Amino acid sequence: MLKTCSELSRLLEEDPIGTAPMWTKCIVIELPPPWSAKIEESKHFDESLTSYINELNQTGHNIRLQCILPDEQYSVPGMRRVMLFTKDPKFLLAAHRLEYLVPEAFLTDLCKSLIKSAQQAEKYSRFKQNTESVRDILICTHGNRDRCCGSIAVPLYNQLRRKYTQSPDLMNSIRIWRTSHTGGHRFAPTLIDLPQARYWAYVDETTIDSIIDKSGPIIKLNKNYRGCSMVSSIQEQNVEKKLLFDLGWIWIDSKKHISTVNASKENDTHLIDVFYLEPKMNSKQNFQFLIQYAKSIATMNCMKEGNKGLNKKYHVIKNSKM
Repeated sequence: MLKTCSELSRLLEEDPIGTAPMWTKCIVIELPPPWSAKIEESKHFDESLTSYINELNQTGHNIRLQCILPDEQYSVPGMRRVMLFTKDPKFLLAAHRLEYLVPEAFLTDLCKSLIKSAQQAEKYSRFKQNTESVRDILICTHGNRDRCCGSIAVPLYNQLRRKYTQSPDLMNSIRIWRTSHTGGHRFAPTLIDLPQARYWAYVDETTIDSIIDKSGPIIKLNKNYRGCSMVSSIQEQNVEKKLLFDLGWIWIDSKKHISTVNASKENDTHLIDVFYLEPKMNSKQNFQFLIQYAKSIATMNCMKEGNKGLNKKYHVIKNSKM
């Protein structure tokens, strides 16, 4: 009997690190159902916006599109929510957030203006939302794209949705959304933690509280972390994970920078420099890592024969402090 891709991934004990999509900007758009397998082909999605994003990406930009379903408590009838998360050019910290709630007639123009520059969107300043302290948890329940996300992820969403709408305080600090495909549906349930821009895999009731609260032994989440979107390569995602799991939750809120200083395509080795500011001692810590290719793991098709592709794995070797 053919198995789902999420079952096969768990049986293979596949480590999901290095599979988080990487972007410099991520635009999140509230989109009513029905949703198509490809979100940009959905009934209420303006195809001119798809063309605009594609054109920018073809000229060197790296823009990610996510859609969220309207929510009876977060949404406003006749209005659409748009969030833009932008990578900080200096530090690997939280993404910069801009959020708007606009009439549907203004949606496409606002999105294009936001993607181009924040200044272009000033004409919509009256619709800007004060949500800088809000954390958004996006859970992929895109069933038309993949059956794993549409089945095993929905109970997790329902559980979190109930929990985080129990009081105004919780609702004002964390919102739980159903989102479109996050990539890597074999890791279902998957979620995106914004504005941290961290992707998590195989999330369940035993891991979700630790992720949201940033509490408990982080080592227990070793096989749940897909990586941070705001680095520049799979190899840098491996290094970022190494430091997150070595230093613990304090790493997330520390100012830090990761950069590749040398890379060899011939033997797939990479030299990566890291510095971070230790918040308690207010001191700068420097590290260097050698990343070496280890192996590739075949990724399976969902309910189909054959392999879908390969997932590269690396050895992360921490050198002494620079």
